[in-house]
Amino acid sequence: MAADGKARKNTPSKYPRPANASKKRGAPRNPHEKYRLARIPVDDAWARKHNQNLGEVRRLQWSAAILGLIVLAAGAGVLIYSEMAAWGWIVGGMAIAFAVGCLAMIIYIPRRMGSVQSTYDTSELIPAVIAEVRPRGVTLLALADQAVERSAGKIPVLVARPCAPIEGIPSKVGERVACVAVVGNRSARGRDNLYQFVSPMPVAWATPDKAVWRDAAEQIPEGEWETLRQNVDKVGDVSAEVTRMLPLD
Repeated sequence: MAADGKARKNTPSKYPRPANASKKRGAPRNPHEKYRLARIPVDDAWARKHNQNLGEVRRLQWSAAILGLIVLAAGAGVLIYSEMAAWGWIVGGMAIAFAVGCLAMIIYIPRRMGSVQSTYDTSELIPAVIAEVRPRGVTLLALADQAVERSAGKIPVLVARPCAPIEGIPSKVGERVACVAVVGNRSARGRDNLYQFVSPMPVAWATPDKAVWRDAAEQIPEGEWETLRQNVDKVGDVSAEVTRMLPLD
């Protein structure tokens, strides 16, 4: 979910930016306040079951827990093998410190991500369509803005996200899916005015209320939906990018 990252000095040429972007001293602390936002009430029980972002967080927590326990066991094994020698205590101590760090991530990760409700509240409403149907899921193609401070100019990008079938939405190419743009790794100094990470998160993952889905979709201009329709065949090119983002020509 939205998170700041370290600054980078040079922007790859394939991500064009406005000429005055590098001249700005920095983006505002809360740029989302100027974005297109929608009030999306989160049904916690529904979100826990269907929101795949939460599923990813849980997987990270489990990975951290398992790694921590493995390292802790390995450290104890080295200590026993060394027959409590000084070098064994050193290795064991390092293992314990690493394990504690891994276990601490179980608490840190969800706090760093923030609540699901806060993410929907502060993330921009964007259009997405099902661009590809796969044996075990679908690929969403979304239209987002990579720019942080919009007064410096827009940087439209196509964003692809593979996911499981979305409950309540037919898995067919062209089906509209209202989403919010989860962004991260923004330059701490704001010099590049770019989000380095953008991922669509469907409104349908927040609530089973289809009236909320429809209202969110209607807040998105028809021209943006049409732009997606015209570019749906680019999903393969977008998915091939490491960032799963492709500047819109």
